[in-house]
Amino acid sequence: MALLTDINENEVLKYMGYKGGDVDPFVEKSIAEMKEIVFKYADVKYTYKVFDIDKENQCLKDTVFYFKGNDIKDMLETCDKCVLMAATVGNQIDSQIRLMQVKDMAKAVILDSCASSAIENVCDNVQKEIESLEIFKGMYSTDRFSPGYGDMPLECQKDLCMVLDTQKKAGIALSRSGLMIPVKSVTAIIGFSNIKQTKRKRGCEYCNMFRNCEFRKAGITCD
Repeated sequence: MALLTDINENEVLKYMGYKGGDVDPFVEKSIAEMKEIVFKYADVKYTYKVFDIDKENQCLKDTVFYFKGNDIKDMLETCDKCVLMAATVGNQIDSQIRLMQVKDMAKAVILDSCASSAIENVCDNVQKEIESLEIFKGMYSTDRFSPGYGDMPLECQKDLCMVLDTQKKAGIALSRSGLMIPVKSVTAIIGFSNIKQTKRKRGCEYCNMFRNCEFRKAGITCD
């Protein structure tokens, strides 16, 4: 069962807009404190479902979920199967962020960043669980792709949540404006192919030079 297993401190710094150099001791201490809050109040829920891809109609078979935009179509070009997934760290995290905004706005920003890193960790763990399914043995997965990425409209979120029944299965609802509730939630699409897939490089936060990188200090990356 996929759970929250880690909050990447470098990823937290990235969400905070860190550009390199020494990290203030107050920030270091606050990150540790806010990580504890996230681990304490996180209520991880997730759901996913496997679908066959209808190449002719560019949709998931027997669903209302159509592939809108060229980026998602390109990613799934060699894929015959696809997984829709949704995950959240729960409403209590949203509440803790709001409370912290009243008490200490600086720590609220750090807590928000810790929560963002947490949901990414949960999604990584869910993806690992999905990739280990017997049905995908010998197949290759794509990156995760979410509504709002590239030229895929954010409006696709509604159909994705409806197909997965996220409110019932994972406690994830959509507001009238299309925002997910709880806020620290993610939906994504993962394709599976018999052909090895090109994956994006993992971000700078996974590099052991992250904190002292001269490229980041200059506002660029080495990629």
